[in-house]
Amino acid sequence: MLPTRNTRFMPLLLALALVALMAGGAVTVWAECQPGQMQEANLAYASAVEFLNAQQWDQAIARLKSIIQVCPEHVQANRGLGQAYYGKGDYQEAITYYQKVVDLRGDEVEAGDFGNLGKTYAKLKKYREARAEYMKAELLAPDDCGVLFNLGVLHGAVGYNTKSVEVFEHSLDVCPQLEKKILPQLAKAAKKAEDQQRKNGNIEEAKHYHELAVKYGAQAGGSTTYQMAIQRFNSKDYAGAVTLLNQMLAQNPKHTGALLTLARAQDQLGHKDESIAAYKQYVELKPSDMANLAAMLRVMVDAGQCSEAKTLAAATVQKYASRGRQELAPVYYYWGSAYECTGDYQTAKAKFQECAAAGHPKFAKSARTMVQRMDDLMAQAAYEKKKAAQGG
Repeated sequence: MLPTRNTRFMPLLLALALVALMAGGAVTVWAECQPGQMQEANLAYASAVEFLNAQQWDQAIARLKSIIQVCPEHVQANRGLGQAYYGKGDYQEAITYYQKVVDLRGDEVEAGDFGNLGKTYAKLKKYREARAEYMKAELLAPDDCGVLFNLGVLHGAVGYNTKSVEVFEHSLDVCPQLEKKILPQLAKAAKKAEDQQRKNGNIEEAKHYHELAVKYGAQAGGSTTYQMAIQRFNSKDYAGAVTLLNQMLAQNPKHTGALLTLARAQDQLGHKDESIAAYKQYVELKPSDMANLAAMLRVMVDAGQCSEAKTLAAATVQKYASRGRQELAPVYYYWGSAYECTGDYQTAKAKFQECAAAGHPKFAKSARTMVQRMDDLMAQAAYEKKKAAQGG
């Protein structure tokens, strides 16, 4: 899916614009409180929200602290305290409560929870810490426009200029509505990457980033057709999106954003072969995009191309082993699905265990569930085999 999370732009002390993730939404509570205490805490929280909305930070803090004295595990109250202290400019105290939210939510943590930590660290000019939190957010929401924009800025802030280019290019693919904001940052990141590579003696790499700096620096306006295609995709008019995207690709077959959106639209339409074909073209242009390579593996398994999926997953893990287990976790997950598809539950279990052990915030919980599923399938297969041997 393309990004749908609530985001807004706010200034960061980098003379750059970062997109701050908002933590609004329905009240969800994890607590060990007794029912009566929970009712009391929720009533108090409802009134605290009025103070938060009015930016009456001191009153909000007093009310929210009374809640966590009753229910220390009340997630929304802890998040509200982070928001209130952030509003007051007490960023260190805000971090304390935002971190508690992450700890409390565990496997249910969301990108916005890491984003709250990231934007607060950035206010303290702790850009390495901020970058680390946005990298976690990206694992959960790889197409979230706010996450991508912030991460691109923060990669550059700590000197990871080639990564900054990579993230901004991806954000340009999936967030064409932000093109006017992304392009200046992308051109700047490419120039910094060029200078960095030249200083390190990597002349060919420097030439590559110079070409990107010129390319993105010269671009203006937007790709109207692509923006229309994204609008149709987001409104679930997948057939209409496909028509526009095919028109684009006829003129520019290497438009990675169009290829990626086409693959997703065809998948939504149930056109698995066409989706796989588009994914393959996209992956040829961006072979190190593990999240979308894994998405292609999923579609291949759905289409019954399980042996091909196993081969591709094995080659990917071997080629990109140096990137670490967490980045490869989505590939391991669908590698496991491919083995399940072919009836090799033992090997599938091993792949799901690898995925779970990587600690990926999006895939770890599902992988643990799949490990148990493989045990169940193996037990069922053993029972059926025994029953058949007994003539039952």
